Amino acid sequence: MRIFWIYTTIISTLSVLNSYGQKIVGQISDESNNEPLIGVNIILNGKGITSSDLDGKFEIRTNEGQHQLLLKFIGYKDNVIPISLSENQTADLSIKMSQNAELIKTVVVSAGKFEQRIEETTISIEVIKPTLISNKNTTNIQNAIDQVPGVNITDGQANIRGGSGWSYGAGTRVQVLVDDMPLISGDAGQAQWSLISTENINQVEVIKGASSALYGSSALNGVINIRTAYPTDKSETRINLHAGEYSDAKRQSLNWWGDNNRKVEGFDFLHKQKFGNFDLVIGGFLLEDEGYRYKEETSRKRFNFNTRFRDQKIEGLSYGINANFLSNETASALIWESYETAYIPIDSSVTKTSGDVHNIDPYITYVNPINQDKHSLKTRYMKVINDNETKNDPNGQDNKSTTYYGEYQYQKQIENLRLNWTSGIMNEYVNAISELFNGTNYRLNNAVYTQFDKKFGKKINLSFGARLEQFKLKTSEYYEMTSGDTINSFKAAKPVFRAGINYQLAEA
Repeated sequence: MRIFWIYTTIISTLSVLNSYGQKIVGQISDESNNEPLIGVNIILNGKGITSSDLDGKFEIRTNEGQHQLLLKFIGYKDNVIPISLSENQTADLSIKMSQNAELIKTVVVSAGKFEQRIEETTISIEVIKPTLISNKNTTNIQNAIDQVPGVNITDGQANIRGGSGWSYGAGTRVQVLVDDMPLISGDAGQAQWSLISTENINQVEVIKGASSALYGSSALNGVINIRTAYPTDKSETRINLHAGEYSDAKRQSLNWWGDNNRKVEGFDFLHKQKFGNFDLVIGGFLLEDEGYRYKEETSRKRFNFNTRFRDQKIEGLSYGINANFLSNETASALIWESYETAYIPIDSSVTKTSGDVHNIDPYITYVNPINQDKHSLKTRYMKVINDNETKNDPNGQDNKSTTYYGEYQYQKQIENLRLNWTSGIMNEYVNAISELFNGTNYRLNNAVYTQFDKKFGKKINLSFGARLEQFKLKTSEYYEMTSGDTINSFKAAKPVFRAGINYQLAEA
């Protein structure tokens, strides 16, 4: 009896193994440019099985016989492929998917840190396409963002729908990101607009509303996320040159420059190319602007590169380093001489600032080829140096800061529940030295967050997120409080919650 049981078990096991000796493997790409499509939903015989990986590849083991493969991807037409498998057969497919012109093609990632159609997000979001930036010869991304309805940028401070963020030097309340990484200085919390490479922008996503659950306290008023572009199969090189001059003002008393009109000229370049499994993007920018205000001249030099290496030994693993380097010389004045000479500052005095800013961002991403779970680790080293010089105080109000930033994020898509779960932890350490704030200051910011995005039927999208954030601040000087205590450190921790719902009333 025991021998019969063992024999039956072996036969059953071999039968099961034999029934799944057939495979369907393939690679999915865009029909127009042969770019691999990542995260395509693959449905076999009506059941969600897997998704394509970073190279657009997938593998399915199944039994022999007739099968129907359905491929679904946002912005693309559904693909239905009938497949017939004989015993131990492997079907090797090369699949091209074509874009669906009837769908809204704008896809965003800022709303939930995963790709979704803009009309399905549970918050108000605007998108700026790169053509708007390039066609208007935008040398500073602020000028393009300032055209978004409800968004104003004053003295480098972004303000959305009249929310907080107007106070210069008090820290921004609109989180500015480049590829989901904050681009905020460690000392005064200012957005580093000049560091952003306008020549390599895929799109700009502007969230109009509080988004602190995912992005921290700096996103109290909203988020501006600039997404850069990686190379396609075809290499690309762009060079732009521009030059011009400021015309005379209508009131002749303002034309302090006489017959020598002030000039502006600039140059930028971009090169994107794939070298096998290695992606490279390099760019640069030069600007010389004499300005129409007395002594307010600007000289800006910037160099940047993005890299990505797709590991061939470990499927789904990619890593690289992104970096930006900026040298910036500017001048500004607060009070002008008079109504008649409004472009000349009082006492002809301006504040000249020589700034050096650079950031180096190593990162690593792993997408599980079986269940498509995504793990990402992003890190940053950022240095900001500002040397300020005025007529009466040539060494006053200099400042510099060093920021160390790290964020780990886990993302899981549960197909049968139509649920996307995003969680992460963040740590930021800042060391700042400023004469204005009495010496050396240290800041530590820790956070843990999670968000759920779920679809109900065809019309309802629901999201819920929470974040616990802690701040620690320590200074080299002691300060007297209103209570009479003398302290040099401060600590606070607060939870943040958000929820949103999106309902499609009708088609279009």
